Amino acid sequence: MGLIQIHFDGDIAQNHQVSMRTLGKTLTHLQNSIDRAYLEIHYGKLWKFAKMKQEFYSEVELLVQEPKEGGYVLDFLTDNPVTKNVINRVSSAINGAVDASKEAGLNKVNTIEASLENRISQVKNGILIPKDLQQIIDNPGASVVRKYGDRAIAREIDQVLSIIRASHSGESTFELYLSGDKSHTFTFNRESAARFHSTVSNRELGEPVFYNATISSLDRHNKNGKIFNIVTKKVSNIHFFNEEFLEMAMPFFNEKKDMKFIGSPLIEYGAFDPNAGDIYFVGLA
Repeated sequence: MGLIQIHFDGDIAQNHQVSMRTLGKTLTHLQNSIDRAYLEIHYGKLWKFAKMKQEFYSEVELLVQEPKEGGYVLDFLTDNPVTKNVINRVSSAINGAVDASKEAGLNKVNTIEASLENRISQVKNGILIPKDLQQIIDNPGASVVRKYGDRAIAREIDQVLSIIRASHSGESTFELYLSGDKSHTFTFNRESAARFHSTVSNRELGEPVFYNATISSLDRHNKNGKIFNIVTKKVSNIHFFNEEFLEMAMPFFNEKKDMKFIGSPLIEYGAFDPNAGDIYFVGLA
């Protein structure tokens, strides 16, 4: 039998109750974390825009039990061995993020704009030589220290913890109990939830890479767009330093031509998705 239990306590759980908003947000992101874990197990890897198909739902179905007192306690049960394995994966990802947050404490968030400006300068001055995309997939580099699935699962849990971090939650705690092959209990207050967020939201840019893509859309106002990566056959978001850099891509969009360019992949929480992850435009190849 597999079990997931959520437990809110403190100011957020008055009279052993929580608000519809609190419960709705918690269950949405908790289910998302389970779905992301399942997709990684099912496909052997996870990419940014991977979607759950309806025929997958039965493999990650947990049944809601009656609420318990002691703050607000809610159990979800499964007897499906696949779902139990998914719980193991979620537990592993959270455990890694909690351990990392204890070591890192509160970090300053890197400024992506400054990092992109630095990458542009490094490529222009020959300090960094862009690599082939397949080379990066096979050997991601020292900045990539964990699977993309860890990042995806941890970010969903981080959304749940935003409830505890909010000032209107007062002195509250959230406890998540996961029981698959082993049992783990993760307890968060506002301080530990803030450390968790600082860790899993850390962002930096990877080394420059050669890309070949067609442009699906460009947004001049937000200086971004979407591309179809010809090598990976996946869609990615692309971001531009300023409008001048976006204009370099405009002819390829208007004329519907392939664009060969140099970009830096976004690395979040020490992980990146080489197939469909966000890319920051450095220049034309």
